[in-house]
Amino acid sequence: MKVFFDTNFLVSLIVETEFSERARKVLESYIDSDFITSINVLEEVSFILRKLMKMRNEDMVEKLRKLLEGLEIEVIEHLPLEEFFEVLREYPLLPNDALIAATCRYYGIRRIATFDEDFKRVDFLEIITEGF
Repeated sequence: MKVFFDTNFLVSLIVETEFSERARKVLESYIDSDFITSINVLEEVSFILRKLMKMRNEDMVEKLRKLLEGLEIEVIEHLPLEEFFEVLREYPLLPNDALIAATCRYYGIRRIATFDEDFKRVDFLEIITEGF
């Protein structure tokens, strides 16, 4: 089973947030799944760690690399532009969320680990963090 990790989920695994406990429980429940994220999610995570959490680049890279390698998270680096445009037209999402949803749809990923309520609008995604 494939599970896509959204920005706020990854941040909650790296630094302590209001969602960290729930994120760890979700991770334990889905530990046998194939974990996936995208390059734009890593960019968002990096921005949050650097600007909002005041983390040094060296520390940020180390924490990201450790998490990605430790959980064997596959990072998707490509998405056809038309797929992004289609999802952006079809769903009332912000552009970065539309990019994530488009990536999931294009790669056949049906489950997403996120604390972002906006993904409830996406009928082909199951938010697995609900109920934890």
